Amino acid sequence: MSRKLWFTVAAMLVAATLYRNRLRAYLEQAFANVRAFDLPSAGAYDALVAAVLEGFYARVAREVAVAYPGGKLLEVGSGPGRLAVRLAQEAPGVTLTGVDISDAMVERAARRAAGAGLSERVRFEVGDVAVLPLSDGEFDGVVSTLSLHHWSDPARGLAEIHRVLKPGGEARIYDLAHWLWLSARGGNRLFQLTAASPFGEGEVQIFRWPGSVPAFVLLRLRRAREARS
Repeated sequence: MSRKLWFTVAAMLVAATLYRNRLRAYLEQAFANVRAFDLPSAGAYDALVAAVLEGFYARVAREVAVAYPGGKLLEVGSGPGRLAVRLAQEAPGVTLTGVDISDAMVERAARRAAGAGLSERVRFEVGDVAVLPLSDGEFDGVVSTLSLHHWSDPARGLAEIHRVLKPGGEARIYDLAHWLWLSARGGNRLFQLTAASPFGEGEVQIFRWPGSVPAFVLLRLRRAREARS
């Protein structure tokens, strides 16, 4: 084999190795982003991740609308407002407040609600689940999707959700299944969090989406009704 041919083959092998390594790094980062639901901007999240999950939000909105056709609801970790808008459309009797730690997400969500003509019933504000800027016993129900695994202090977050719920109100917290989020493994970690919270107990259900894929869990928590004197 000529020297020129050897050089060409060697160059092709080096290029293939570099491309493979770069592709592997890209795919690993993309997979990490999907697992963490974390992209560099609110616009990128909305366009790429949230758009992929449109069917997931539609299903959650239908379930929550059946449970709460009316009343006052809180969404924790409302992101770009996709679920809030769908839920308000599914349940015309609902008023909804969305709280998110990101100013950019809140701004984007407010624009989405305004574009859908829902500003009178749907509002958003910046806030941390660990210190919710809301009154005690203000909400009939709470919903959260794909936010729990981001909370720096989940126990504190659950205590705050308990505080803002009315007696008898329910929180429905949807998050990643154990094979995507190890803290949810077997539901044990979630049960431990619940037991240590003011709720005292709760129910962990497998949430299958897309199709029959068990990619999510649903943590259902209810604030006890006040005992009558």
